[in-house]
Amino acid sequence: MSAILSLFSTQFVSAAEHSDTADFWVLTALEPPFSQRNERGQLEGYLIELVSGILAEANIDQPILAAPWERVISEAQQKANVVIFPLARKPEREDQFHWVLPLTANVYGVLGKTSPSHPISNIADLITVSPIGVFENDFRHKLLLAENVQNVASYKDYDSAVSDLVSGQLSSLFFSDAGLRYFCFKQQADCSDMKILYQYDTLTSYIALSKSTDIGHIKIMNDAAERFFKSQNFMQIQQSWLEKLSAQGPLKLHIKNGVLNLW
Repeated sequence: MSAILSLFSTQFVSAAEHSDTADFWVLTALEPPFSQRNERGQLEGYLIELVSGILAEANIDQPILAAPWERVISEAQQKANVVIFPLARKPEREDQFHWVLPLTANVYGVLGKTSPSHPISNIADLITVSPIGVFENDFRHKLLLAENVQNVASYKDYDSAVSDLVSGQLSSLFFSDAGLRYFCFKQQADCSDMKILYQYDTLTSYIALSKSTDIGHIKIMNDAAERFFKSQNFMQIQQSWLEKLSAQGPLKLHIKNGVLNLW
């Protein structure tokens, strides 16, 4: 972890020293297939291309830097002028960030093939489908910890979590149906018997700004996002990636009001 953070800090210092907009950070956490590194180590994906388009519209010449979610959130909470994405918009976060533009919407829940002894109506009932896998330090991980749910297994990547779910080492996984289908397809695993055992919520992810961002920067980002949203380039990126993502497994996707819905 220290090596990753060291590289992250070095990348930012280098970018800041050579940019006219050095007071902007642009941070993300990787969420394949929407944001990931290719074989050359470069960031790519639907979200990367969209946010890059908004940055270009705003004349912000800053690289997008990737780091673990805990680091990304920490930087956004402590520093001004931090662009962060994709950030799920939840009630407890409403006043902690400036929300710029919705990107994707997804249905989150606990998935598995084990039939619980009785219907799961609340988080406390999840004990019947444990051990439960979850992405480390994700909002779902923190939710389970806050609710004192026992037998929770945290993972640093979804590949390992889905693999353990398929093999039976996990009884369930707090994820999304679209995400599960993608990783099952990637691993060539049969997940046809997997289903949502408990539906938590439908959340929309945004490009957002840290709360202490100055008014001028907020206006720059909001105006650029509005112009980009109305542009032909935006629609072309959406249609192109809709086709690409639909080819990456049995994903059910549709676009509504400019938001990519993952169902």
